[in-house]
Amino acid sequence: MNYVSTRGSAPKLGFEGALLAGLASDGGLYVPETWPTARVEGTSYAECAASITHPFVAGDISIDVYRTLCEAAYSSFRHPDVAPLVEVAPDHYLLELFHGPTLAFKDVALQLLGRLFDHVLAKRGERVMIVGATS
Repeated sequence: MNYVSTRGSAPKLGFEGALLAGLASDGGLYVPETWPTARVEGTSYAECAASITHPFVAGDISIDVYRTLCEAAYSSFRHPDVAPLVEVAPDHYLLELFHGPTLAFKDVALQLLGRLFDHVLAKRGERVMIVGATS
């Protein structure tokens, strides 16, 4: 998967390059060049996450390694569904995003993001400290 800048003049990067660059050299944001589709029914949250998002890292991380990263990322959540959709009244639903280790919605993304940085940087023999703050 290649990533392109929203401003159009930065070079295309693969997943690892876009992850480590943060912003594109032209000041834009890196976005996927293409948008894949997926069908996932009856799978765990981690398996669903791996199936849907693996195309965005394909070429840099194998599906087996990526599944392992997703399983590890969501294993510490306090609910087996990670982010359950709860019916609070007829035809009214609430997506619970507070079952992660810090009880913040940001856990859903950041638990995987930290592992992605660890994986990519370990392959390069590098390290980084990431500080994430809840609001």
